[in-house]
Amino acid sequence: MVKFLFKILSILIIIIIFIIAYLSYFGLETDRFDDLIKKKANEVNQNAQLDFNKTKIHLNTKELNLAVKLQNPKIIIKNNEIILSKINLFLPLKSFITSDFLLQKAEIAFFKNDIEDLTKITNVFLPRIINKQIKKIFSKGEMEGEFVIPFNADGTVGENYEINAKVINADININSDLKINNLSTDIKY
Repeated sequence: MVKFLFKILSILIIIIIFIIAYLSYFGLETDRFDDLIKKKANEVNQNAQLDFNKTKIHLNTKELNLAVKLQNPKIIIKNNEIILSKINLFLPLKSFITSDFLLQKAEIAFFKNDIEDLTKITNVFLPRIINKQIKKIFSKGEMEGEFVIPFNADGTVGENYEINAKVINADININSDLKINNLSTDIKY
């Protein structure tokens, strides 16, 4: 009887290890939560809409959280489409047991875009006069990067966010006397 229980327990442990390894490496692809994620994201700002195809859920055993990876994400801002390389949402496993806020952090990365696409985003969030100045300052170039946005337990955005971006071959016109041509730099904040 003891040998039988030991064999059952061993098989259960092997199955659990296999499931954890599978979810950590391959993940689980689903479209079950797509409508909920889109609805909640689009409630934040009516001018910006999030769109993606499917979600893939991975288990992160190091940080004990679930990583919800949105497949083929893009943001549509006033009929202007910005294609992103990734949007990953991290949900701590303990929040499923407690009543804490569900979202721990979000990682948003974008492909190499024309720097003038920046004005598509700033057009929604900044006053028109400031947006016109941004259009004048950045005349050409490309930009790519990633944002890491942490969230507090109450759902507010945390203070220790990260921005890692690259500006490539940009022309910046600060004023008529000061112009910077072919600027390439890394931005880390």
